[in-house]
Amino acid sequence: MASFWKTLTKSSSNTPSAPDTPLRLQFPTPASPDTKIRLAVLSTALLDALGAPVENCERFSFPFITKMQPKRVNDRIVHEPGVWTDDTSTMLCLANSLATLKDSPNFVGGFDEVHQLRLYRRWVREGYLSCTGRCFHVGTELKTALSIFTQHEHDPDMALHRIRQDLGGDNIIGNGSLMRIIPIGLAYWHDDAEAMSYAKRCSLSSHPNKVCYEACQMWTGAVARIMQEVTQAPRRNRSDDDRLSKLDLLEYISNHPYQDDRLRRWLCLPFGIPPRPAGKAEREEYYYRHHPLLRLIAETQGPGASGFKPDGFAYYIPTAEQLPSTNSVVDTVASALYCFFTTKTFEDGALMAVNLGYDADTVGAVYGGLAACWYAAEEGKAEGIFWSKRVRDWRNTVARPELINEVAENLVIWERKVAEMYQ
Repeated sequence: MASFWKTLTKSSSNTPSAPDTPLRLQFPTPASPDTKIRLAVLSTALLDALGAPVENCERFSFPFITKMQPKRVNDRIVHEPGVWTDDTSTMLCLANSLATLKDSPNFVGGFDEVHQLRLYRRWVREGYLSCTGRCFHVGTELKTALSIFTQHEHDPDMALHRIRQDLGGDNIIGNGSLMRIIPIGLAYWHDDAEAMSYAKRCSLSSHPNKVCYEACQMWTGAVARIMQEVTQAPRRNRSDDDRLSKLDLLEYISNHPYQDDRLRRWLCLPFGIPPRPAGKAEREEYYYRHHPLLRLIAETQGPGASGFKPDGFAYYIPTAEQLPSTNSVVDTVASALYCFFTTKTFEDGALMAVNLGYDADTVGAVYGGLAACWYAAEEGKAEGIFWSKRVRDWRNTVARPELINEVAENLVIWERKVAEMYQ
């Protein structure tokens, strides 16, 4: 084991114990929809760039990542610090499609899979919305989907049908649709059902396996729930029971009607356990005892835990056997949620996510979008919860910030139009 990681055989005093950090008392930071959109888009890019240098690296084989670093291949620098990858480029393509689609002379914006596929193809061919001006990596599923789409572009319905037919195999479960999905929840949060319908369609256009689109639906629904909570006008005398807590969000995720057992094994309560108690404190203890993800958190972070952690970091990093972080959408969902529910600040969850190695950039990007919806607010607010010296350093080092901001502003404008439809 590399010398920059400590091997611990029991919990130290600064390691949080799951029962001592109750999810039921952790609440999202209020902010305007504009702020949440801007910072969720930015955070996706920040953590994509932060994790990119250790993508495909075995966990614990590299020094603990805390700042932007160059990407090296065979000791040769191939990307400077702050360069983000296909995770962010495809997310920006989706966001710009939602914001700029023209389906009539007088109306701009909307959802259309064909327009999205055309923008992804522009990225591949021309470097559109790329960090470096060119596409330097594209996932296998999306590459195949774009090839099929190009062959049948004259008949878009046939193209989408062939994509679903050719890429719907049971083992084709990459995380490429999940890593780009955050703009749908940010734009369409006013209506959960509409947002999740669009999330499914977005995934079907390149990752049509059931586990892929169910992950996208759940993630989008969770983002919508958070946005509905944090953007509503504050109400006086509102009790904690009336606020959305992390425990409530976990229950929402757990109760999603998954059809694929691979997601259920990580995210749902098992059959045959006692009935859920009514009280929130008792319910949280119940989830730590029975829910697969929270059981893992309790085992790896609570009293008596053992494992690996770097100096100055208050949390253990699970082993790859305990928490895989491959490019499987199932592993990405589990890893990103583990980081979110284990930690209490944006920075801590971000550091945990990118230091998992393997598909670190995607786990970081997926965590980053959701966590920013939860924690983020304007500078001067959410200090220590979202904003910190490290987070500001990441923002100041990320490549092409003007491009990220431009697309985020387009999405802000489109969300305002969507909001007007619900008034």
